[in-house]
Amino acid sequence: MERNTSRTVTAAPKVETMIVRLVAIAFLITLIPSRGKADDLDKSGYTLFDPTPEDLLRKFAPDRPTKGFSVRTIDAGHFEIETDLANTTISNSNGTTRSFQTLDPTLKLGLTNWMDLEVQFNGLQYTESFDGTSPFNFLNATGFGDVFLRSKINLFGNDSGPMGFALIPYVKLPSSSNPLISNGAVEGGLIAPLALRPNDFIITLMTEVDDLKSAVGNNRYANFVNLVSVSHAVPGADGINAMVELYSSVGTDPATAPVYTLDFGMNFRLSQHVILDVGLNLGLNSAAPKAQVYTGISARF
Repeated sequence: MERNTSRTVTAAPKVETMIVRLVAIAFLITLIPSRGKADDLDKSGYTLFDPTPEDLLRKFAPDRPTKGFSVRTIDAGHFEIETDLANTTISNSNGTTRSFQTLDPTLKLGLTNWMDLEVQFNGLQYTESFDGTSPFNFLNATGFGDVFLRSKINLFGNDSGPMGFALIPYVKLPSSSNPLISNGAVEGGLIAPLALRPNDFIITLMTEVDDLKSAVGNNRYANFVNLVSVSHAVPGADGINAMVELYSSVGTDPATAPVYTLDFGMNFRLSQHVILDVGLNLGLNSAAPKAQVYTGISARF
């Protein structure tokens, strides 16, 4: 995934401590009896060329809207698209930067009952940046962002059960030479989401390790992403879910700042196969984007 990284350290220990505490609380919550049933349907025989029947499809669970990934894969032989319709970001780190992005589809194809292949195109982007000291210190760029190749491998809890876990290796391929849109480097990493399902809640604990290009020069550094998110159906509103997420991104590059955000999202299930969503991400330190507002849609075929 793309991460916004600039350098300023603010309230790092507090945010990291909060995430650790939330992880501990989430594990304790799993001790509460869950109404979920263990995986009891054998769908292992279905493949890309022998698709899962419609009546055996698992619950549609896109990765949108927040930054955390779902542990569920798309069923074998089926196709999914997730995309922003509009995504606006405002950042005040090292001046002011405004970005707008639209039509950045993630395409997913179910290969087996436990594995899918994903391609994400960071679509059409417009970015403008200025430092406020002079009207001449202004930069802007328009273009298409980087391409991400991912594979989601579910290890357990794909259909049901009190817990689920997946591994998601990925590689990022640069598609632009403009530094406002891309850093021009091939990068990659491994994402590991764990889903806990006590009663009607979904608690996602996710960790990620990235191999990234340094902000200055062509060195490489390790970056570590951790997040905790909680999702629950909105009482009295059929098909509507709300979620809140605490996110951190901390690396070993001295020129790249930690980023901490508090994220909110809602999704609206329009049908069994179509979900509309909205989201708001708020920066918790000066290196993080001040605000990000977006809306998007996901569909399964």
